[in-house]
Amino acid sequence: MSILVLADLHEGQLAGATAHVVAAAQAIGGDIDVLVAGEGVQAAAEAAKLDGVSKVRVADNAVYAHQLAEPMGALLAELADGYTHVLASASTTGKNVLPRLAALKDVSQLSDVIAVDSADTFKRPIYAGNAIATVKSDDVLKVITVRSTGFDAVGTSGSATVEAVDVVVDNSQSSFVKEELAQSDRPELGGAKVVISGGRGMVNGENFKL
Repeated sequence: MSILVLADLHEGQLAGATAHVVAAAQAIGGDIDVLVAGEGVQAAAEAAKLDGVSKVRVADNAVYAHQLAEPMGALLAELADGYTHVLASASTTGKNVLPRLAALKDVSQLSDVIAVDSADTFKRPIYAGNAIATVKSDDVLKVITVRSTGFDAVGTSGSATVEAVDVVVDNSQSSFVKEELAQSDRPELGGAKVVISGGRGMVNGENFKL
């Protein structure tokens, strides 16, 4: 088996969610490649350090800037034939790109996977997390988004090889206009190391120290 992990990028840098997706790939088993796609990306060296990664494939071209769904889907469709599984985090990018790949390859997508039973059987939450479904896929290519909180991040003592990807797709369907980022002093829920929640029983914020 061979697995391709789509790297999550933030301003050209490797996002922490990628290390969790690689952990999910390790649970499946097989050779793991990481695809770093964007423009002027600086994440290849970071991705090469992730434990368990055999190879980092870098697609650096203006057409992949901002990781728009149309060119990213086409790129993954070109590369996917050499793999049994394609994984991405259940982030905005993963949820945007992987459904397009699944449609182009005419396979089903497995979303929000939180555990791996085997190479073709996975667990995912349903009914707003009140139940866990065990899903088996018979598709030749498994297209999977991973909930990063379901897997511990891998370490960074690896030394994978890095190679350039010369696939440049045509994108006449979409263009990047702008993005507006909400500013907050708090970390994103998916990236927080510790999450504390409390309701009426806490009475007030001062009691969170308990």
